[in-house]
Amino acid sequence: MRDPGLEHLHRHGRVWRWTTERRRVVRQLEFDALALVPMALLFLWAPAGQWAPPVEVVGLVVAAALASLVRFEIGSGSTSPTMLLHVPIWYAVPPAWIPVMIGLSFVLGRLIERRYEEDRPPIWRAFMGATDAAVQVGPAAVFAIAGAPTVSTEGIYLFALAFVAQAAVDFLMGTGSSWFVHGIRPDIQGKLMFWIIAVDAALAPIGFLAAVVMAAYPMAFFALLPLVAVLGEFARERRERIDQAVELSTAYRGTAQLMGDVLEADDAYTGGEHTQGVVDLAVAVGLELRLTPREMRDVEFGALLHDIGKLRVPNEIINKPGSLTDEEWQLMQRHPIYGQQMLDRVGGALADAGLVVRSHHERWDGSGYPDGLVGEAIPIAARVITACDSFNAMTTTRSYSRAKSIDEALAELDRCSGRQFDPSVVAALQAMYARNGGTFIAGPDEISIPATLQAFGVEIAR
Repeated sequence: MRDPGLEHLHRHGRVWRWTTERRRVVRQLEFDALALVPMALLFLWAPAGQWAPPVEVVGLVVAAALASLVRFEIGSGSTSPTMLLHVPIWYAVPPAWIPVMIGLSFVLGRLIERRYEEDRPPIWRAFMGATDAAVQVGPAAVFAIAGAPTVSTEGIYLFALAFVAQAAVDFLMGTGSSWFVHGIRPDIQGKLMFWIIAVDAALAPIGFLAAVVMAAYPMAFFALLPLVAVLGEFARERRERIDQAVELSTAYRGTAQLMGDVLEADDAYTGGEHTQGVVDLAVAVGLELRLTPREMRDVEFGALLHDIGKLRVPNEIINKPGSLTDEEWQLMQRHPIYGQQMLDRVGGALADAGLVVRSHHERWDGSGYPDGLVGEAIPIAARVITACDSFNAMTTTRSYSRAKSIDEALAELDRCSGRQFDPSVVAALQAMYARNGGTFIAGPDEISIPATLQAFGVEIAR
């Protein structure tokens, strides 16, 4: 998994599912209460319909509960191969009872799951799963309007319409619940809902064929359970891969912090005060520019390690109070290359940051080093770091120059905008300064992917 935003939603989605935090539980209960209204209204106007034999209905509910135990994690939620059994239930009970019986299967599934949880949540949380069946109001309404038809291959178009109705309700409820309960903006959750609905769309036709066969062989749905078991094994392997990806991401972040500590130990100014100032400011500018989570990770790692290559430059050159000789300047200009080489050895996310480190002395007009990149050919993270690095250097007293005021530094950035700096980055800096009343608000707690997600409307669980 490479997208830090999805990584964060995966990480917190597991917590959110069984959360007992009062505010989230209250919001979930409020949303669930609203979802129960259309389920109740079905009993007022839906036709009575026919029931399949009790043993068949009970078998379908139990099988659907077992299918709900198989969970493919997607972002802050998950999906299960329940459509294999839900579609046969559509035809086994009257329309108004479709959400009820499927809700019962969800409750049963959560009770089974709870039995094997190490940290068992309160039992009442399992019964909240019943409202997950509210999405079945869509197909139930379609079947009610159609007069509770029996299953047949001729009715495939009605089945397709019922699935579309379920997908529409699922999308609205999924995005609405994520926004109302967890603060995830609908446009973010909507992308994840696409994959959930795609899985349902792939499995629903198999469920329909099973329902057709069941018209002649009522217990034929048992043939679906081996498929559920296979999917369960795939889901387990996927979860393990996600865990490994999250652990690897944590390792990259720890490695970056360790390398930053090494740089600070070598030069307290370069690796400490200066680097931390650049990181704080670069992350704040990235949020101002609404960069993607992956770009924000490059900004964070790149800013933290932008001077890592100076470990291979003699300290007498770095701390020289006067002007550098041509030979010394040529050696200093190689520190971005050295930095990339060091990060390439680590690989992964830090290799991506290495491209940013290499480019953080490029200039908008192409007069920078080491590659003479021009304009948008320079990675956006590097353009942010370039401006923030210069701003921090100008506003900090160094061995060879006095600190400028913030106004003087901003004026210098504006003068060099379009030549040395990306105009959009300079504008973001100026906007931040104007909005914050002459100060830049940033700190260590804000430097992370969660901060980026908050900027995009994602509420972070503490």
